[in-house]
Amino acid sequence: MNENAMIECIREESEVINEILKNKDTYTKEFVTHFKNHDVKRVYLSGHGSPYNVGGVLRFMIEQLLHVEVSVDYASLFNHHLSFNANGIYKSEEMVLICPAQSGRTSGPVDAAKKAQELHIPVICTTLLKEGILAQNSNIVIHKQSGEEESFPETKGHIASLAILLLCVLETAHELNKIDEESYLKYLEAFHQMPTFISEIIDKSEKWYDENRKLLLAAHDLTFIGYGENYATAIEGSLKILETTLKPCLSYECEEYMHGQNQPVNEKSVIFMIASQGKECHRVQALAKWCREKGAHVIVIGNQSDMTLIEDDLAIPVHSCAYLSTIEYLIPFQVISYYMAKDMGLSSVVANHDDAGKELGVRYE
Repeated sequence: MNENAMIECIREESEVINEILKNKDTYTKEFVTHFKNHDVKRVYLSGHGSPYNVGGVLRFMIEQLLHVEVSVDYASLFNHHLSFNANGIYKSEEMVLICPAQSGRTSGPVDAAKKAQELHIPVICTTLLKEGILAQNSNIVIHKQSGEEESFPETKGHIASLAILLLCVLETAHELNKIDEESYLKYLEAFHQMPTFISEIIDKSEKWYDENRKLLLAAHDLTFIGYGENYATAIEGSLKILETTLKPCLSYECEEYMHGQNQPVNEKSVIFMIASQGKECHRVQALAKWCREKGAHVIVIGNQSDMTLIEDDLAIPVHSCAYLSTIEYLIPFQVISYYMAKDMGLSSVVANHDDAGKELGVRYE
């Protein structure tokens, strides 16, 4: 058992991005072709855990770049309480279900895919298992090459799904002339710079953790705040740290946190805030100031060019391209998750309740 497996997977993420870029056409071709040949008007995103958080990012990019109506739901919630085409205005070929996945064995997305197939609604998935049960119920299978992870928190596999699907949407927007050439090339340039940025972010995160470990290890619980597409990053970051440290972790959308959820803030509070580029950036700055005035320990993760960051914050290199920053802002949480568990004497390879999924029947084995 390799207890360094998680940090090794995180360090491989630069290589994962390089491999995806090298094989960009292979990964994106069928996705782009489908949108080119079908007048897609409605997209459903479905998943649990990290795959749901991939959807939480994609929903914004799909709506804003492709101008398509989109929703993201937990698969089980959708399967039991919602439906495709509730208003009856779409043809089956005008809809698509996208299921980001790791192994593709989680029952919820598989059941959603089966439901879509019964209605002749096309299904697109990402998965490590190109002949697995989710793949069997999908029309387009994007086979990830990121490899299995010995550590149980999904890291490089999550980055792979996110990067592949971000590229799929970008290439589709370009092919359909939804974005101009200058914007397209700017995105591609940012993608190609990302592997270098990831390596730098890992180094900066390790240095920051070494200087602040006592604060994090002493914390009873942690709070994570984001907005826009990086609200999903806050959710994913809190999930990583909860999984490995077993500390209670809660995530909030920035403005929502100001409506009552901030009442427990005191001198024992440890709060991560993602200061990503966006209309709400000034709001997270105001919230950070307010929480610090109440005695809370606030760590703002922001672009290293942001002059409002203070000494205790974590400054990292971040691209100005919307959506791509979700990968960059996630890396610190992955790194912190590994090192906190290591310092607490906890395994990031064997989960605390390793048989929970089997016992609760959340996967097709």
